[in-house]
Amino acid sequence: MNLHRVIIVLCILSLFAIALPVTAQQPITITTIYVPIVATNNLRPLGFETNTGWLPSSQVYPRAQDLRAHWVRLNTISWREAQPTATSPINWSAPSFQRFEREVLAANTLGLQVMAIIDDHPSWATGSTKICAAILDEYHDEFAAFVRAVVAKYSQAPYLVRYWELGNEPDVDPSLVGEDFPFGCWGDMNDEYYGGERYGRMLRVVTPAIRAADPGAKVIFGGLLLARPENKPHHTDGKPFNFLAGALRAGAGPYFDILAFHTYPTYFERTGVSHIDFDLDSQSLGGAWVSRGGTTVGKARFLREVMQQYGINKPLFLNETGLRCDDRYTSISGSCAAASAVFEQAKANHLIRSSMRAIADGVETYIWYTLQGPGWSSTGLLDGAQQPRPAYIAMKTAIERLNEVRVPPQTFTGYGAGIEAYRFSGNGFVLDVIWSVDSTLRQITLPATSFIAAYTRDGAPITPVSSGGNVTISVGFENIYLKRTP
Repeated sequence: MNLHRVIIVLCILSLFAIALPVTAQQPITITTIYVPIVATNNLRPLGFETNTGWLPSSQVYPRAQDLRAHWVRLNTISWREAQPTATSPINWSAPSFQRFEREVLAANTLGLQVMAIIDDHPSWATGSTKICAAILDEYHDEFAAFVRAVVAKYSQAPYLVRYWELGNEPDVDPSLVGEDFPFGCWGDMNDEYYGGERYGRMLRVVTPAIRAADPGAKVIFGGLLLARPENKPHHTDGKPFNFLAGALRAGAGPYFDILAFHTYPTYFERTGVSHIDFDLDSQSLGGAWVSRGGTTVGKARFLREVMQQYGINKPLFLNETGLRCDDRYTSISGSCAAASAVFEQAKANHLIRSSMRAIADGVETYIWYTLQGPGWSSTGLLDGAQQPRPAYIAMKTAIERLNEVRVPPQTFTGYGAGIEAYRFSGNGFVLDVIWSVDSTLRQITLPATSFIAAYTRDGAPITPVSSGGNVTISVGFENIYLKRTP
């Protein structure tokens, strides 16, 4: 049994008839539920998100099973659908609840910790005909009652959901994404704090209801887009970077347990450059985060700075990320389709590099969007036929290797200039994740008595070159795993 899972055998399961997934429409059957331990220091970092209905499907479920990931993020629950009018009772038979139940039960059979998003507000609670709009203050109590009922139901067996995220990218003004987009919704570009204060006021009402329904629940601040860390004269969309500060000004600090954020660097091709580290590339996201260390660690450090100003310190979850391919930036190949082979290798390399940096910097969870393919802007770990892409294999290998060690790692500089490495501690050994900072092939040498094993990014064993009591291993832009004595 993996240490990060607890096998819970429930006598009451004889009361249920839940079937293993064959199609997205069929029910699910289980006799044992595998539930990751709900304690921060025991949670493993890597996971994925699926779009609605994909996890239980016959195409995707076996891939999720083989990946053996730790998290799944589900954006399924719709308040709009469950309570279309202010006086209507909650419709537990609504399609979004039915899909959610199938997905959660599939996740439990896979040992995945579920992170569930509650959003999609009804127009009677927003005062707007747009799907994407913030809840009016006078309807926070109604939202709290709805959320409390949802948590009370789905925190119990056989669902056992403990992580609840309120909204998705709330720091986006609805006018920037279109009225039918189910993300954003709380942003206000005409407000100094971009609508963050009203989101904070909502948390102050809703979070106590969640905790009353399930004292062990974890409340996640809706994953922040964080378009940029500062204002520039040419920007006309307000100050989205002030959203978190606005929520904290409103007193929301005690009313969430985890602060989530998102990153989406974009694949760029440049003549004469065979490999690009997109997380640090000067063109990614317009270069907004380069001076802070890239889109991943830069955003994490920015959020810590804001929290520090208000005297709080909450765990950080990178709960939506990926490497996008955009035809506008594939000038060499002409399109993402033509660049697919190179892009897919770049995506796999980016997944490892950005995830290692994130968890070494204290980010506790790293969730890729999406598992199913081809995915938005080709971000999927699987292709259109739901077959593994290189990034899927890279994540699978990382999960296998990291299941043997403790997290987080430490930055390790002992291999010299031009090498980036992160060291994980195991039981009587260390595991180093290593790569060359550019396309230069470099060598690392260590005593033969220290060497235990080495693997490529994709899990193939590496045989080092032995000479004079030492062993030497070559490392390029693609990472390797080196298992050695401390």
